[in-house]
Amino acid sequence: MDFSLLAVAGCFALGLVIGMPVAFVLIMSSLVGIFILRGEAVALTALTTMPYAKSSDLSLAVIPLFILMGYLASAAGISEYAYRMAYRWVGHLKGGLAVATVFACAAFAATSGSSVATSATLGKIAMAEMKRFRYDDAISAGTIASAGLLGIMIPPSIMMIVYGIVTQTNIALLFLAGILPGILTAIVFAIGLYLLAWWKPHLMPTSAERFSWSERFSSLRDSWAIWVLFTVIIGGIYTGIFTATESAAVGAIVALLLMFYYRKANLRTILSGSREAAGTCAMIFLILIGAGLFSQYVALAGLATDFARFLTGLELSPYAILFLILLAYIPLGMFLEPISMCLITLPIVFPAVMALGFDPIWFGVIIVKICEISNITPPLGLNVFVIRGINKDIPVEKVFKGVSIFVVMELLILLVLVMFPSISLFIPQLAN
Repeated sequence: MDFSLLAVAGCFALGLVIGMPVAFVLIMSSLVGIFILRGEAVALTALTTMPYAKSSDLSLAVIPLFILMGYLASAAGISEYAYRMAYRWVGHLKGGLAVATVFACAAFAATSGSSVATSATLGKIAMAEMKRFRYDDAISAGTIASAGLLGIMIPPSIMMIVYGIVTQTNIALLFLAGILPGILTAIVFAIGLYLLAWWKPHLMPTSAERFSWSERFSSLRDSWAIWVLFTVIIGGIYTGIFTATESAAVGAIVALLLMFYYRKANLRTILSGSREAAGTCAMIFLILIGAGLFSQYVALAGLATDFARFLTGLELSPYAILFLILLAYIPLGMFLEPISMCLITLPIVFPAVMALGFDPIWFGVIIVKICEISNITPPLGLNVFVIRGINKDIPVEKVFKGVSIFVVMELLILLVLVMFPSISLFIPQLAN
């Protein structure tokens, strides 16, 4: 077993160094491990059966449906209404444009499911406004990159779906568990930006624009599409009308109808959204196939059992052991994108965490929060490079500088969520 583990680790490291896609690195290294442990026949059987086993699972239909819903909602122009609503309510405050961006991302996250999509969609709108009011480029880019993280916490969340599939945890309850942590994150970000604007007002000049109460309330009315989508998805799940998969299908249909309502629907837009959703899904499914093979290797090698036995044998409290596990995720997140990181580690880590007596729903929220942090930490930082891609005049190091304050806030929020599990579990417990 020791030799197989060294061989798998060596193949994995080599694949990453030479630039292979993570999905193929997982497939290659897992097959090497299975071959060493059980021989050629078992390895070939795993290679021929795993792709069908993973791609034919009906529960996975929730992934392409929610991804498609996010693309269609974005094409319908919902992000513009979200930003307009947030700006009219908080744009006059110190740091108001940045605060509005945070709340707009929180609203759009309820229709997106992806941090990258949320940052990219709102980034085009918010950056232009912040440039108009002469906001510091680092703060502007850092705010958009970090506020987009709400896309993987506030439901529907693709990361929650991936976690639920890998760990066999109820996805509907995971969605409900992400609501309060998502709101908490948005509030902490907003307070942090407000205080920064007080401390260094030259970084975020205050907007002179003011809106009447009637204009503010009218922006809520204009943003009705966001509330409709969120209510259909989360309300349907909470009341038991829909399963998570059914809510994804209904959400995609509602998003398509909204495109027709806003007169944004045409064959080119629909085909473009479908093509982008298909590309994203293909990437995720390839990683899932690789993760399935890796899970099979982990089971054959007994790694999960050995790791759980090792952790429970330590003379430390469960929370001290959890701290060590989370500490290990920080450097991993610097070099692996979140879905890959979770699919590689959860087959080993999850059984150990359950053996320590932690709640699987709560741990899902914690893992998603870790994924948020990894999306803005160097050198990978997917959200950072998304913002750099749509604002090529801002150096990538300046974007990383801008997100640094949000990394600190994210770590504080993570600490609060670890110390007070009831924040994550309150709504799921009501649903039960």
